Amino acid sequence: MKDLTIPASRVRTELWSLAVCFGIAVLINLGSIIYYHTPFYEIFTQIGYTVVVTVILYVAWILLRLLVLLIRKAFRKA
Repeated sequence: MKDLTIPASRVRTELWSLAVCFGIAVLINLGSIIYYHTPFYEIFTQIGYTVVVTVILYVAWILLRLLVLLIRKAFRKA
């Protein structure tokens, strides 16, 4: 069986993508706290929902990149 090697640059890129998704989720949470006039400490108590939104955004980002890759390959072969 062959070993799989992931370059450090790829790991860094994925970590940055995940960090951006987390930042967007925190901003969504903060926006909802401001919009609904709830206490600020909910930014910490709702961290579970923030993580779930982060994962959903990251999966959506992966699917979008996969779709772009498939479209590029389809047009390259034609």
